[in-house]
This record gives sequence, structure tokens and C-alpha cells, in this order.
Amino acid sequence: MHVDIVKTEIGQLEKVLDALIRRPRLIRREYWISQIENLLEKPRLSPLDRQRLHALRDLLGDSPADSGSTYA
Repeated sequence: MHVDIVKTEIGQLEKVLDALIRRPRLIRREYWISQIENLLEKPRLSPLDRQRLHALRDLLGDSPADSGSTYA
């Protein structure tokens, strides 16, 4: 059950961040990074889930918001 909840949370993060990356002014980077970091701290995270979370975190770091655009 725990694994299914984590997979669902990661899937939701992927959908939200995919939409937000297209609209950089809507990104609240610190919030989303903290969400990802919280999931990365969960025990028994599968290697695939860990990879997905690192990819999402990298995506936020590479966003235009990283270059100084304003937050919504």
C-alpha cells in the first residue's frame, strides 16, 4: 500500500511540474523542491521512483524560473 501511495504522489508531481514548466511564472520552486525532497526521504523508495524524483528536481533547476523570473 505504501508503495502505491508514493507512486501516485510522484505521478501527480510529474503532471503538475510538466504543466508548470510550460508557464515558468507559476512555479513556486521552493515549494515543489521541498515536496520532492520529502518524497526522496521516504524509506523503501524504488530505484525507478528515486530516478523519477531526481529528474523532476533537475527539471525545476533547469527552468526559466531559475534564471530570475518572478514567482506568481
